[in-house]
Parts: sequence; C-alpha cells; structure tokens
Amino acid sequence: MPSRFVINSRNLFPPEETDGDVDDDGTSINGDAEVTRTSSLLVKDRMKGSKLYLVLLLATIISSSFAQLCNLEKQSGWYRCQGLTSLAQLASLPDSVVGLRLEKSNISSIPTDAFSRFAGSLIELRITGCSLEKIEDDAFRSLDKLETLDLSNNRIVAIETSWIRGLSKLKELIVLRNRIRKIDQEFYVLLPKLELLDIAYNELVDCITEENLKKLKDLKLVLIAGNPWSYRCRSGMTYALKRSGINWIKDWSVSDLLIEECLAHEPNADTDDEILQKCVDRKSFESISPILPALEKKVETLSMKIEELRNEVNDLKKKN
Repeated sequence: MPSRFVINSRNLFPPEETDGDVDDDGTSINGDAEVTRTSSLLVKDRMKGSKLYLVLLLATIISSSFAQLCNLEKQSGWYRCQGLTSLAQLASLPDSVVGLRLEKSNISSIPTDAFSRFAGSLIELRITGCSLEKIEDDAFRSLDKLETLDLSNNRIVAIETSWIRGLSKLKELIVLRNRIRKIDQEFYVLLPKLELLDIAYNELVDCITEENLKKLKDLKLVLIAGNPWSYRCRSGMTYALKRSGINWIKDWSVSDLLIEECLAHEPNADTDDEILQKCVDRKSFESISPILPALEKKVETLSMKIEELRNEVNDLKKKN
C-alpha cells in the first residue's frame, strides 16, 4: 500500500533528488515521508490558491454589482447611480467625482460628512426620488466647491441651517416636491452666491420677507408655485420680489388683484388673515359666477360629442 502511494504520488508530484539512502528498487528509504510532506505542501498551496481565487471572485462580483448601480455618464467624472439602498455602495467610485446623480433609490437619511471624500472635485450633487427624509448635521460639510444641490422629489420637511452650513459656493438649491414647512432664518445668510431657489410644490405657509430676499444678493430666479401661501403672504411677496428684481413663477395670478381689493376695502382684512381669505374666496366666486351658465352649456356639448365618438368607435369594432 505505501509503495503504491509513493509511485502514484511521484508520478503526480515528483520529489526532488536527495542524497539519502535508496532501497533495491531505487526508491528513497525516506520516500514515503518525503512524498507525503511534498503532497501536503502542494495541497496547502492549492488551498491557498483556492482562497485567493474566491477572494478575487467575490471582489469581481462586488465590483460588477457596483458597476451596475453606478454608470459613468458621457462627461468624464460624472456618474449616475440607481437602485441604491445605502451610500456605502458608492465606495467603488473614485475620489475625483465631479457630478453625482442618485435616483430611483431608497436612501432615507444622509449622515454627517457623507460626501466628504469628494470635497476636492464635486460641483454637482443630485439626490432625487430616493425617499430621503432626514439630513444629519454637516451632511454636506467640506463640499466648498459644490454649485448645484438637487434634493427634489423626496420627503424633506425643513431647510435646516445645520446641513446647509458650509455650502458657501452654492448657486442652485432645488428642493422641488418635498414636504417642506419651514425654512430656517439663517439659511438666507449662509448662501450668498445662490442664483436659483426652487421651493415649488411644498407645504410652505410663512412668507419670505423682503428683508430675507435682500440677503440673497445674487438670486435671479425663485420658484414658489404649489405652496399653500396665505393670501397676505402672496401680496407681500409679490411686491418684495418685484422690487428686488428677482424673476419668479407663481400660481395665484388673478388673485393678486382680489387680494389688493380686499386689503383696501374689506373691514379688518388688513389685520385678520381669516377675514382676508374669506373675502378673496368670495370675490373669486363672484368673478366667475356670471360665466358659469355658459360654461355648463359648453361642458354639456362636449359630453354629447364624446358620447357620439364613443358610439362610432364601438360600431367600427363590431364591423371589424
């Protein structure tokens, strides 16, 4: 049995020549031990090789999965990532990222210094449609080159100075379609270079005062539509924005004139928000009531035409 093992082992893994004694068939007296030792070493080497192979394989799989999550866009240094569940999955990206767009992901919070390793190069960061709710203090700290921050289509409830601080070069802040109810007062001082502010379609009620608008010296455009601003707030902001020379998009249009009329002629409307709102609502109804009969006739006519078209389509289907 030993000699058979020695012969097979020697065929597979020939032992090195030795100066030791040999037996009659030319086999080393210590051949069994030598071959066993050699075989053991080779097995260990192969095991090490297997472990290394597994490590390399896992690294390749992980790298491949990151590649699927984050893709290099046409412009060098700009990346688009989708399907993330954690910001840790950005570990495969280089430190020299210039633009980063995270979308269609599930990122509920942004921790402190989340993007600090991109501080030397990042100028645009977009985190949109990611169910983002919480932004921790100094989440964007050290991003002193960042010019665009887009956090639209998330669940943010306030613009806090705790995470705005440090973005002194920011030119565009986009928080469209969130749940924002409050803007910290210090916000206006911390962003002296801001040119675009998009706060449309949130839950803002409190006015943006003319005093705060003046602090945003470079502001060129503000989008404020889709918020439940109070009527008094709308009136004040209208004049403040016009006097500041800031372009703006609103959604109360003809209500401006009604607000002015109520403030001028409705008793106590200039001091009581509830009276002002009721006055504007009443006058809005009064302004459209004369045309209601004509609108009803048009709606009835259109309904009849739709029904006729529906019948024609059904007839054609039957013929075919």
